[in-house]
Amino acid sequence: MPRRVGAATRPGAALTAAALSLPLGGGRAAPRPPPRPCPARRRRPATAPLTGRLLACRTPSAPRPEPAAAGREAAMSLLSAPVPLLRVYWIGLLVILHQLRHRLLPRCPPTPVFPTQNGKVAIVTGGAKGIGYQTVKHLARLGMHVIIAGNSESEGQEAVRKIQEETSSGKAGVMLVPERKTEDGFEEHFGLNYLGHFLLTNLLLDKLRQSGTHSHNARIITVSSATHYVGKLHLSDLQSRCSYSPHGAYAQSKLALVLFTYQLQHLLAANGSHVTANVVDPGVVNTELYKHVFWVVKVAKWMTAWLFFKTPEEGASTTIYAAVSPEMEGVGGCYLYNEERTKSADVAYDEELQRRLWTESCKMVGISD
Repeated sequence: MPRRVGAATRPGAALTAAALSLPLGGGRAAPRPPPRPCPARRRRPATAPLTGRLLACRTPSAPRPEPAAAGREAAMSLLSAPVPLLRVYWIGLLVILHQLRHRLLPRCPPTPVFPTQNGKVAIVTGGAKGIGYQTVKHLARLGMHVIIAGNSESEGQEAVRKIQEETSSGKAGVMLVPERKTEDGFEEHFGLNYLGHFLLTNLLLDKLRQSGTHSHNARIITVSSATHYVGKLHLSDLQSRCSYSPHGAYAQSKLALVLFTYQLQHLLAANGSHVTANVVDPGVVNTELYKHVFWVVKVAKWMTAWLFFKTPEEGASTTIYAAVSPEMEGVGGCYLYNEERTKSADVAYDEELQRRLWTESCKMVGISD
């Protein structure tokens, strides 16, 4: 069967790297028990809900703080930029060392062989470059009809042309950018990396529910990263208006993706839908996302990426595994790294925080909760 790859764009859309696998044909089957939850997930006690409106930044008319309090606020303001920076680079270093250890260990892991996916549809956001491009290519080789979603139609069409040639048959995320906004007025990390995927998934949920069947669940795969382990979610300032740090904003967007995936899986299971949601960590991958890092880091990356970094194809392997592996059939709510289920940050299991982020995200994109 010929492999079909298409491109789709929407002006002003903010999309992040993700894949949604929709089984076609057969319609909705009779209700069955909800998908099996990921064994790695553990629940945390819920926190007290917020009352009233979310707090905003300090206004000019607010009472003048005491000298000691003002000194503490000044110190915290000075630390607002370097602390997230150090956290992000520290977790990046740990991941790189872990990847190096696996690369140097004498082992011969079997090459995964996935069944053909003829008749199924996958939507891959950010499929024109890097990890997304490799994901599209592999899914197309398995016989899927693949749709590339992104902001640049020309990049999408070029990716389609290249993949069709290779198989013979967009701008989806940002990292460490200076403070700026999307066309819709959102802080760029939060808008492109998280809100776009949140909105796209919700717009497709009805179709996903119709496509999933008893034997073939529709699958939603979200791509986060290890930086979520050091991320902090500021519900009162999701747009980072009070104090902007590119490293803090990036880590927050990746944590939001994990929280969103867990809450989505909870809602899908509660409704008995034949749809699962999982989140993957591709590792530290040699892509174009590093253009805004310090020049020292750029030089180090240029010299050592061949040894320490994953290739885009290696980075895409876990996304492909989550999308098509029989082992993941009916399994949702998992955090996957190197094609294995692992534990995400403790705060990601806070169910109250998951619900509050979901509610606030619905308000921001203008959809019902």
